[in-house]
Amino acid sequence: MRTLPAWRALGWTLGVCGVLLGSCTNTVQHTASTKLIVETTPEAGAEIMIGGEIYGVTPQTIEGLRPGPYIVQVTKEGYKRNWDMVTVPETGEARLVIAMAPIAGYLSIETKPGLAEVYFDGVLLGNTPLVERVVPIGQHTFEIRLEPYEPIRQTLVILEDYRYPFTFELTYKPAVLEIFSSPTGAQIWLNNQTQGKTTPVRLELPPGLYTVTLSAKGYVMADQKVQLDAAQMRTVEIKLQEGETPPGMVLVPAGEFIFGVEKASPDERPQSKVFVDAFYVDKYEVTNRQFKEIYPTHTCEKGEEDKPVTNLTFRQAEAFAQAVGKRLLTEMEWEKAARGTDGREYPWGNEFRADLCVSKESSDAALQEIGSIPAGASPFGCMDMAGNAYEWTSSWYRAYPGNKDIIKDYGGDFRVLRSGSYMTGKFDVRCARRHYNRMDVSRADYGLRCAKDVAAPPEPLTSASSPTAVEEQQK
Repeated sequence: MRTLPAWRALGWTLGVCGVLLGSCTNTVQHTASTKLIVETTPEAGAEIMIGGEIYGVTPQTIEGLRPGPYIVQVTKEGYKRNWDMVTVPETGEARLVIAMAPIAGYLSIETKPGLAEVYFDGVLLGNTPLVERVVPIGQHTFEIRLEPYEPIRQTLVILEDYRYPFTFELTYKPAVLEIFSSPTGAQIWLNNQTQGKTTPVRLELPPGLYTVTLSAKGYVMADQKVQLDAAQMRTVEIKLQEGETPPGMVLVPAGEFIFGVEKASPDERPQSKVFVDAFYVDKYEVTNRQFKEIYPTHTCEKGEEDKPVTNLTFRQAEAFAQAVGKRLLTEMEWEKAARGTDGREYPWGNEFRADLCVSKESSDAALQEIGSIPAGASPFGCMDMAGNAYEWTSSWYRAYPGNKDIIKDYGGDFRVLRSGSYMTGKFDVRCARRHYNRMDVSRADYGLRCAKDVAAPPEPLTSASSPTAVEEQQK
């Protein structure tokens, strides 16, 4: 079987018989005893032409042709013209099946995830992945649908025999979050990012876990976690308590909490109940951006502005805290802010989870932007209190009351750091874990978090505002 270009088909039909086939003539001869059955595949309904005469459409039985060779040509709208040769016997019948190729292009579509429905001009074409589906030429529209993802709609011009491969990564439909507060007019943050809006508000957001933070003058800042699924609508209502919380800080109320542990490191015992006065604590670790506001010569790599400032000595951390009118936390304050009052091992509970902190067990064991893991927050809403960067405290490294273990480093030479870091493992990111070093030592994972008294906040120290001491140690 051969396929002729359209412009040559008629010439072959009229002339080939006489030139190549001496027994055939341009005039079709008929006898009463012969039959020729002509069919086309995959589509019927093609017009049949033999020797310049039309013999209806396929499938067709043509009777009375004179025995001998014939060229049979078939045409159908939307398909390429085709032809084939057949020999009609002296008696009986001959059968000819001619393949019809559409005048079309070929469409391939792959999606991530797969099994999306593809509609072509409004008709379901199939589910992804589609591989070289035959589609008619001309301008057409296809649409990809898969819940709960956003549909994709495109218009394209299909050319004959062209192949059109597409790959799409589907995106979830946004969720809708409505936020109300009492009183209204509260400033809104989502995962530590200001929204520049006040309550009440309606937001379209990608699916995920969010920490909604509201702040209003004369009221204590409040948080609430909310999980948003694709195309879901959720409502958050927060009643703010009267009071005044410094921006970026949370209140840890006065009261007892479980301090220390019995069966871990010797310097963490004995476990006891300890009363701690109310205090404010930074919700997040101090960042490079915040540090540069006080010490303009501080530098960091581009893109690391909102990562914790590190490579700090104790004296640098203390100087910064004083410069912004705050102070470093004590060990007891830090531990209460991290673990709450129930004595849990980690800020989120008693079982270690690498996905809730930044430690060397994490999938990306490197310093991360503050607040990047909202689900790992402490009971008071503090972020990154397990890993990311170590945080200097104001406490000397000494034995807890009642601890009889003799450790040579106890005394007045070392200050305590807490939280572990991206360089440490799950044992070191526990809430009760103590790390210590000399006050003049800095390290790539040493940073800070600040505190503030509730009753009498310390005034900024003008001398500490001078960058001289800090900058000299950074050189």
